[in-house]
Amino acid sequence: MNTPPILRAAWVPRDPEAAFAIFTQEIGAWWPLPSHGMFGGEAGGLCFRNGQLVEHATDGRETVWGQVLAWEPPERLVITWYPGQDHDDASQVTVTFSADGDGTQVLLRHDGWEAFGDAAMARRRGYAGPGAWGSVLDHYCDITEPPLELLDLTELADAYDAFFAEAERGGFGDPLDEAWNADEVLAHVALNDAAMVAVCQALAHGRPARFDNVICQDRAVLAGWIDRAGSREALVDRCRVSARQVQAALRRLSPQQLATEVHCQLLHDGEVMVDAPRPWHAVAVEVQATRHLPAHIEQLAELRAT
Repeated sequence: MNTPPILRAAWVPRDPEAAFAIFTQEIGAWWPLPSHGMFGGEAGGLCFRNGQLVEHATDGRETVWGQVLAWEPPERLVITWYPGQDHDDASQVTVTFSADGDGTQVLLRHDGWEAFGDAAMARRRGYAGPGAWGSVLDHYCDITEPPLELLDLTELADAYDAFFAEAERGGFGDPLDEAWNADEVLAHVALNDAAMVAVCQALAHGRPARFDNVICQDRAVLAGWIDRAGSREALVDRCRVSARQVQAALRRLSPQQLATEVHCQLLHDGEVMVDAPRPWHAVAVEVQATRHLPAHIEQLAELRAT
């Protein structure tokens, strides 16, 4: 007996180009990772990279969810689907985007259940009920809605632009003493962003949130992130993805969520600088734009001077 596909549809108030871009480029900001991810509260992002859909944790661990079979913006996306499973144990997800009035009709089709033999209906059931694909698409629809109050991220975006401009200039020398090298700076910024995404996800889902930068200063963690990237260019690309997802995740939050007091433990050169609750907006937007990123821009500039 053929196992029927799962079909879920949604309408979003964006044109197909924007709808496709938000679905793919901002997936780590809207996908409900705390409840529908492999790393739970330690999930730091989800992104399409090198033809794969990859989730990563705040400590740099990664797991592949699927392989891209078709990438046809702004009309269609097809991927194999095996979160938490081996790549040979896969079904298939197709998402299409069609202009519909002032917005876009998004249709998700999940099929390929026959690959699971006698377990096909049981596998299908896990994606068909409450809290499954319909719930996931609700989160996608939410991030496509125009915000009631615009969050001004101009200063933060400018700080990221300045950081990437410095990173792409290259010409870095070796650090003095035990300071980080350029690759470690890039890895730290990307993993710090992952920790920020995790906080944004927790706030969006009404879960307890805590922010610390201890893990993203661990040199073994940084080394693993650098090794998986494979090159400076790929490392910068990973940083750009994390920066985009942080900003998208921040824009998704309500003013009340942005004002939430989040316990922060922030270290600098091994010393605890903050160990207390702080309004999330102050940490994620103001401190990031005026202190954290500028400090690492200066760090890269000093490495070039050496």
